[in-house]
Amino acid sequence: MKKLNIIFRRMHLYLGMVLIPWMIIYGFSTFMLNHGPTFRQFRPGPEAWEQVSKSEYNGDLPSSQEELRVWASGVLEENGFEGVSFGVQRNAERVRINSQRFLNPIRVTYLFADKTLIAEKREAAWAEVFLRLHFRHGYGHGSFMQALWGFIVDLVCVSFLVWVVTGLYLWWNLSHTRRWGWVAIGAGMLSFFGLLVAL
Repeated sequence: MKKLNIIFRRMHLYLGMVLIPWMIIYGFSTFMLNHGPTFRQFRPGPEAWEQVSKSEYNGDLPSSQEELRVWASGVLEENGFEGVSFGVQRNAERVRINSQRFLNPIRVTYLFADKTLIAEKREAAWAEVFLRLHFRHGYGHGSFMQALWGFIVDLVCVSFLVWVVTGLYLWWNLSHTRRWGWVAIGAGMLSFFGLLVAL
């Protein structure tokens, strides 16, 4: 039992240290979302997009979304952005390829009327970096690095749960803290489920 206590204590301690940057990312980015108007001033406007290249493009666009992604991957590669994760959207006027990289997002727009491809980069802004870190998901984009990001986020989520479990175990084994521990757990549950029902 003593050995198990030591294992749980060390696990809880070092997981807490490993999770420091992730706690900061999710804590601060959630605070930013909760106070959107305050932090909006730190986000650059539409003029922050800088044109990298502009070229003519003639060719038939595929009709299916799957084929459109293959086409978009080729366009990115031709413009020197190979290997990036991206999304592609189409409407009556244009096709837009977005790659939401953490520091310098990329977008490539094909305008039907002008038959032109415009490649742009967006300047880095700390406020947007935090938000991208919060919302970025990892699978289904066809990029190894994007899948690696998703895998690491999975590990972080599991680590959060292990951190909670080890903390509860250590708390339960300190009998003199049990009363205030129950108060803390009750306050957390009451605030969460109370708002869940009320809102």
